[in-house]
Amino acid sequence: MEMELVYKESMKPSSATPPHLKTYPLSFMDVTTPPQYMPVLYFYSPQQIEKQESKLALLKKSLQEALSAYYPIPGRLKGQLAIDCNDEGVPLLITKLKCHLSHFLNNPTTPNLLPLFPDNLAWSDMNNPDHDPIMAIQINCFQCGGIAIAVCLSHKFGDISTLFNFVNHWAAITSHHQDQNKPLPSPPLLDAGVSIFPQGNLPVYREKPYYALPKSVCKRFVFEASKIQALKAMAGPIQPTRFQAVAALIHKCAVSALSPNNSPVFTCISVNLRKRIDPPVPSNTLGNMVLFYMFMISEKDQLAELVSKMKEGMIQNEMEWKKYGGKYRDLDFIAEALKRWSDAPPPGALKFPILVHSSWGGFSMYEADFGWGKPAWIASVTNFENGVVCMDARDGKGMEVIVNMEEQNMAKFECNQELLQYASLDPSVQL
Repeated sequence: MEMELVYKESMKPSSATPPHLKTYPLSFMDVTTPPQYMPVLYFYSPQQIEKQESKLALLKKSLQEALSAYYPIPGRLKGQLAIDCNDEGVPLLITKLKCHLSHFLNNPTTPNLLPLFPDNLAWSDMNNPDHDPIMAIQINCFQCGGIAIAVCLSHKFGDISTLFNFVNHWAAITSHHQDQNKPLPSPPLLDAGVSIFPQGNLPVYREKPYYALPKSVCKRFVFEASKIQALKAMAGPIQPTRFQAVAALIHKCAVSALSPNNSPVFTCISVNLRKRIDPPVPSNTLGNMVLFYMFMISEKDQLAELVSKMKEGMIQNEMEWKKYGGKYRDLDFIAEALKRWSDAPPPGALKFPILVHSSWGGFSMYEADFGWGKPAWIASVTNFENGVVCMDARDGKGMEVIVNMEEQNMAKFECNQELLQYASLDPSVQL
């Protein structure tokens, strides 16, 4: 795949950040989050886009406006507790590829996707957090006129919901410039996260490192809606959600790959606190608002049992999650939780393998319409040790699951016949 870098610039906000907003405090959730870049890639087909060059000029202009609204993003981290909103800018790279988008999407594997992200930042650490950008963007222009927009956002500023909110905001501004009848986006709720989860006098612990596997294999498994319905039926009267049905199968098949001696496997599943604290906060509240709950699975567990364990874990942790913010906020509980998090051993030091499952479903990710229609496909990658990322498919009914494992474990996992009965491995994407 021939790629040429044709443009690189540090994009500054369209208006300077006012002096009284120059220091943006981080919440205690942000403070403990490792400073690595979350990557998301948006593909738009050539049928959606006319006059690629003029669209690029518009994307630059609207990006600067979006950065003014999200004024901490063009700044730089100021130690572990704050962002210096100095308007230093966001790197924007534009590349040209000598291939057609349809040809590229015939084989959308991780090795082919990685060059589309800026400066090899996909899930990499910030090497120098006080100087490295909080966000980087790469716009990839295909020969046919299609475009792929890659965004990498530092996890220190927010979670995946924050990234999706930013891209949707940028897209809405771009769309408004082309059609004044389309509304401008509402301002982001920048201060809500730190007001709900203030650092205050809470202890400051070192950030946990990001446990990447440098020689791992990342694969994509696609579950069509009909297959998910069949999985849900297998769980019987328990009535799992789409995510629970798919996650249960992934976990079931991962046990035999990760645990050759039939020992149990720990599973961590992410939860979005925005709708779980009391009162709940709007979906466009920025910052890190994700926690995990854990349970143990074994090779003997069937799908219905795994769904039950997931549901029980949610119920058991529901009250604890409320203690992190809102009217049930408990400072002693939070301080103890932060200490436990700091003292927890790394995954490699545990007696059992650990599977970490993040759900990116339900975040309006396919709403990013830059005036050319919604994305033809959204992709990501992961290199987290035994990491699983679950995303909505384009139709809103299927699901795409990204799995990362050591090579020998992936060789077992990707051949699991029960898994392949319901999922397609790295299929091509149809525009």
